[in-house]
Amino acid sequence: MAAPKPVGMKQLFGEAGQSHQVHQLKNRVEELEAELTQLRSGTLSSQEKVALEQQIEELTSQLAATGGTHEISLSLIEPDPNQPRATFPKILIQERAESLTRHGQKTPIIVVPQANGRYVLFEGELRWRAASLLGWKTLKAVFLLEEAVDEGDIFEGQLVTSIHSQKLHDLDLAAALVRLITHRYPYFEDQEKTIPKTLKSVIRRLERGGQLSKLSEIRIANHEEQELWLESVGFKQVEERDIFAVLLGLQLHPVSISNNIFPLLDLPEDLKQVIKSEGLESSKARELNKLTAELLEVSESKARSIRLEVSEKVVQEKLPLSQTKALVKDTLKQYQTTNSKVKQPKVAEKAIKTIQSIELQEIEQDQLEELRQALKNKLQEIERMIGAV
Repeated sequence: MAAPKPVGMKQLFGEAGQSHQVHQLKNRVEELEAELTQLRSGTLSSQEKVALEQQIEELTSQLAATGGTHEISLSLIEPDPNQPRATFPKILIQERAESLTRHGQKTPIIVVPQANGRYVLFEGELRWRAASLLGWKTLKAVFLLEEAVDEGDIFEGQLVTSIHSQKLHDLDLAAALVRLITHRYPYFEDQEKTIPKTLKSVIRRLERGGQLSKLSEIRIANHEEQELWLESVGFKQVEERDIFAVLLGLQLHPVSISNNIFPLLDLPEDLKQVIKSEGLESSKARELNKLTAELLEVSESKARSIRLEVSEKVVQEKLPLSQTKALVKDTLKQYQTTNSKVKQPKVAEKAIKTIQSIELQEIEQDQLEELRQALKNKLQEIERMIGAV
């Protein structure tokens, strides 16, 4: 049986003037959509953001009242490729599948009908994945029409929702923040990789200038106070200010994002896959990332194999962080050579890479002079050692 064709908002309420009840429903749907749009822009207070789940439930109810509830084939439903949440651990899907088996589907999912007859999920991807696991053929759904939504607003709303309901894995958060910054400020397009680097550099500079002391307070301040602080800091480039503005607007601490979140973007793909499929905690992923080819003194392919083996052990045995650290340490000892003469070149390689990675443009003039003198002294020492050979 063909899926029902969605009814447009204008058609649905074409005779609203003749029905006070329908008119009230129309107004409430529009109010809820406006509230969700506000949430997507991050302009509501923390208390209002906490109420988002209730608003989504009410929107679902109102959409059902206005457009009906429909049985949609799972094969016609697609996840939103642009939504910030990409991590759905198997255990979470299995738990939701068990809930569906015991209690059935209590509330409809929300989908956006497409011109090709398919549907994109707006809310309810976990239930959709769980239903697919169970082999269900259909799910109850309500329609949110494309004329009522904007792709950019949807993404921002999903991000705000996920942040404040703590549904996002840190890796998803990192990728979503980069995308949000690029969405807000299109000049970052094709330069996404510079965002974490820019944030790290400006934090170092502000820290040296003693300008980070009020950041924890500013993070939870209202929009006007945040704007005043942003203007007072004296950013060197507009890119720096814009990155800070987005993070503070989401009540996220820029230092925490720089130290704990953005570095996850540099994880090897094998660890990212473990995160997405198994929900590996970011703290454990950072520890497992120490199992590099350089530290293990093996090839890149061998290092990937070792990381995968150790990661599976951590996940399957549900090892806490302390035991994960110990396992990584033991693994490194197992593979590292004990020959100091072999290890010595590694020290030189690390020193060379450190020197080459110094961002001179971010260093103050007086510190540049100190750096030059330190390098000069070290160079003289090297020349003496070479001359003595």
